[in-house]
Amino acid sequence: MQKKLLIIADPIDKVRLKSDSSLALAQAAIEDSWQVLWCESNNVHVFGENVFVSNLNQIHTVSTDEINFNLINKKKIPIKEFEICFVRKDPPFNENYKDLCWILASQSDVKIINPAEALLSFHEKALQWKAFSDGVLTHEQIIPTCLSSSFEIIEDFCNENKSLMKNGIICKPWLGHGGESVEYFKTTESLLLNLKNNENLNMSKIMIQPFLEEIHTQGDRRVLIANGVVIGDFVRIPAEGKIASNLAQGGSAILREMTKEQKLICNKIAEYLKSQNILFAGLDLIGCRIGEINITSPTGLRIYEFLTGKNIAKTAFQLMVK
Repeated sequence: MQKKLLIIADPIDKVRLKSDSSLALAQAAIEDSWQVLWCESNNVHVFGENVFVSNLNQIHTVSTDEINFNLINKKKIPIKEFEICFVRKDPPFNENYKDLCWILASQSDVKIINPAEALLSFHEKALQWKAFSDGVLTHEQIIPTCLSSSFEIIEDFCNENKSLMKNGIICKPWLGHGGESVEYFKTTESLLLNLKNNENLNMSKIMIQPFLEEIHTQGDRRVLIANGVVIGDFVRIPAEGKIASNLAQGGSAILREMTKEQKLICNKIAEYLKSQNILFAGLDLIGCRIGEINITSPTGLRIYEFLTGKNIAKTAFQLMVK
């Protein structure tokens, strides 16, 4: 009997064929003779004691140029009909996202990648702190950070770390993603003045980090990890006049070999993620410091394929489902 893969993600008609990693994984599954179905997070339900999904689209063929899919006319399908479920819903990690994870965590019939429990436990901007706490990373391998909604706490952090702020300061929202709303401040004074005039500061947490000059001299490296294995990496360079290097913000991607120290850090994190049952991740590395570990919806499979001609989506899929 044909194996079934469920992908829970954003609307299928909104994804970008040439760059979407979820579709790259779908293509890899189809080419491996899997039946692939796709739904959105609000189409996951508890009915009685079991989890069901509805409004499913079956993907028949997909490439970087076209996709062929159709709606399955069934009101609800038990999730236990699937062998594997990929959670590929993009952030923000809001109440709807948490509801999805809680529902998926209530069942044990289907292997969820990444596990709902991990998605609930590990914020992608904080997972490196957990690795540090567990002795996997050193102080020098993570970016010094202040996460707070308190002006006084942020001011203390800046004053106590003046030497780190010589190249400027990065300010970004805790629940942001894709490089959205990332701001650069040349001095501590300009940051504090901006925050002092921010009426919404006490309503949500923000992240404050020193600006690392490596972002412009070396770029921001995306490292793709599947089931404890580093399967590919590339460097993202910010667009002219931009701070964020994310491709969604106009950044460009190039190939550049990792240093020996970078390889050691990435392999160490790959092993750590596997020990936490996190099977797919996108690690962001600036110099030899980890910025974040994306486990919600890691991207970059298509970009790596474009740069190298190598289809690592097949490698990722096979590693995750074995």
